[in-house]
Amino acid sequence: MLKSHLVGIGIALAIFVGGPGVYATSQRDLEQRRTPVVRVVEKASPSVVNISTQKIVQRRVSPFGGIGDSFFDSFFKDFLAPEFIQRFKLKTLGSGIVFGNGKRVLTNEHVIDQAEEISVITNTGQRFTASLIGADPVTDLAVLKIKGDTPLPPIPLGTSSDLMIGETVIAIGNPFGLSNTVTSGVISSLHRSLQSKGRIYKDLIQTDASINPGNSGGPLLNILGKVIGINTAIYSNAQGIGFAIPIDKVKRISSALVKYGKVPPVWVGIDCQPLTSAIARHFQFKGDKGILITAIEKGSPAADGRLKVGDIITSIDHDPVFTPLMFQQIINQHLPEDRVVFTVSRNGSPQKHSLKLKRLTPKHGTFLVHRIFGFEIRNLNRKEKHILENSGISGVAISDIAPNSFAAVNGLRRNDILLRLNDIPLKDVRTFKKVLIDHVRTGKFELVLLRGSYTYKIVFNLYQS
Repeated sequence: MLKSHLVGIGIALAIFVGGPGVYATSQRDLEQRRTPVVRVVEKASPSVVNISTQKIVQRRVSPFGGIGDSFFDSFFKDFLAPEFIQRFKLKTLGSGIVFGNGKRVLTNEHVIDQAEEISVITNTGQRFTASLIGADPVTDLAVLKIKGDTPLPPIPLGTSSDLMIGETVIAIGNPFGLSNTVTSGVISSLHRSLQSKGRIYKDLIQTDASINPGNSGGPLLNILGKVIGINTAIYSNAQGIGFAIPIDKVKRISSALVKYGKVPPVWVGIDCQPLTSAIARHFQFKGDKGILITAIEKGSPAADGRLKVGDIITSIDHDPVFTPLMFQQIINQHLPEDRVVFTVSRNGSPQKHSLKLKRLTPKHGTFLVHRIFGFEIRNLNRKEKHILENSGISGVAISDIAPNSFAAVNGLRRNDILLRLNDIPLKDVRTFKKVLIDHVRTGKFELVLLRGSYTYKIVFNLYQS
């Protein structure tokens, strides 16, 4: 009996003594399982945040007791009394990364668009209030400032200049509100363009790492744990395709947002028109895609870059140019002081011209007015001012209209008086140009004009067909 008892103790001691050995083996196994992807996630997760916003959304309610007829809704939408406008709070979720000094967060513009309250939540559950430093709907980027004295750990930013198709990438975000969800994949393609929900995205990284709603604003990381892109969009027509903004572009745009609160538009100084087969033959151009330069502004980047009237622009850097609107979309992706290469055909011979872009100001806006709206404007004359003086309103007048332009197609006429642009009263030509420049990157415009005793409203999006 005693012998049996001692044997039991010996077994127990053996198990106890063997315990540390088993634990050491477990640690070794754990280290072997800690792959490069796991190491990246462990390192990056404290810098990836959940962004929660609250916005007030207005919805028009039909005054006809829920008839829901689109004709009536359209006809009366500008005349509904406040009691027919319903307001409610909408909460949205997204992702972001802490960068720089640990007090700033990068995310997508659509995550915080129209937000009245912004909260930043860390992977440990800490919640901070944040304010908006600057946002840009064109590149879909925004920079937030975290309120409070304690900085969060910033994430290291890499470069997107040497990305390789096929290299491993990791996406971290908060899809469907599920904090710090990790997916991995490879880079599928580079320099992708995408149109989604009324927005146009250019020069994107394409990946097969799963990116779902809520991932927007989160990082795309390489195997070294450095951010190479900001996840931004989902291609809704296919599974397993995600997109990210290259981090080199993110750095440039975020610097502008911190400095200016917005991205300043750039000045090129050309006017252009679509290419036709007759124009192509006249200028000995053998291709069928491009735009014709019809005017160059003196002292502009185009003039400094030795572009000429009659040149046919076929591409800017790696982006092909087929229409004047495509030209504007490409230019919108750049900042003042950027250097870009224009490929043109001159008398049938291809040439490349390097241009250093400048900041667009109202004094440079004449060509822009003509290219976008297809009209020229002037300040009101004495008679027109006299007509408006009793009403307390001001405006500018259309002095000329180009054939087949936006103005011509929409029935605008010479001497129409433009009262407001994007809800801004127009005091003079300079005011019109300033408002145009402030909104040219988004391409959304609303014109109110006076003709005789009637006012008309024209709404359009430059970048939507």
